[in-house]
Amino acid sequence: MTGEKEKEKAGSSFENSPVVIHSEGVINAGIILTESNYDVWSQLMEMHLAEREKLSYIRGKTTPLDETDARYEKWYADNQKVKRWLLMSMKPEIMKRYLRLSTAHEIWIALSKAFYDGSDELQVFTLNQKAYTSKQNGKSLSEYYGELTTIFLELDHCDKVVMKYPDDVKAYRKAIDRLRVHIFLAGLDTMFEQINGEIQRKDPIPELEECYALIRREGTRHATLMNDVGNLGVSVMKTNFVDKSSLKCTQCNKTGHTKTSCFEFVGYIDWWDHNREPKKKNFKKPPMAAVAEGNQTSATTRNAGSHNGM
Repeated sequence: MTGEKEKEKAGSSFENSPVVIHSEGVINAGIILTESNYDVWSQLMEMHLAEREKLSYIRGKTTPLDETDARYEKWYADNQKVKRWLLMSMKPEIMKRYLRLSTAHEIWIALSKAFYDGSDELQVFTLNQKAYTSKQNGKSLSEYYGELTTIFLELDHCDKVVMKYPDDVKAYRKAIDRLRVHIFLAGLDTMFEQINGEIQRKDPIPELEECYALIRREGTRHATLMNDVGNLGVSVMKTNFVDKSSLKCTQCNKTGHTKTSCFEFVGYIDWWDHNREPKKKNFKKPPMAAVAEGNQTSATTRNAGSHNGM
């Protein structure tokens, strides 16, 4: 009973996990075929098969041999190997549909019929819509450019335009490249407005990769400049700032200043609002004011004495 549960558990784990094997028997394409990624998966599989010189097995250029043929065992082994590479790079539920097909070519053709939609007008429309509405919107320049170039590559893959003469092909590609430069520039953030205008005034307008390089250099320069300005501001603030929190006045017993700058000691300035902060009831008058008042009192006393003598 325990053995059956272990087998069931192992089977469940297999179905829920991507198959990644690193032996000669399979290809680790770095991607598992699902219901929605056939286009990318097929391109990567072709690369791996070409690297192993086995493309002919999926393109039907290697004819199946009869069992009586002396070369049959070699052909059969290679065909099974390619079949295995394909099947082990699929999700288990997809793999089951093609497991019984005899050759790698049959599997490849069946997959293309089931999944390929490169000629679908809706897909081309969707890609064009994404390209025309793409905006940087605060994303890094690298991320924005990467998203656009991915869309452009997909459009190239779906492009079925066939031209007879080399000059026509060159003119067509030039028109497409120019349009893509405009799309790229139109989606940039406003911080690149100046360099954007300079690029558009160039004749001829640079290619897309060159435009990206120019914009990237401008972004690096802008970031460096902003960093320098920020550091300068911090330096000025540190230079001009004096921490007065530890100061305490012995005249009014308040913090933030000393007696030499205390209004109660040196006198209040003319525009001081006394209603905002009333003076202390029992504060000591400044020495100069006290001397003046004392002199005035002495003069009054002397005058009173003179009158009494009379």
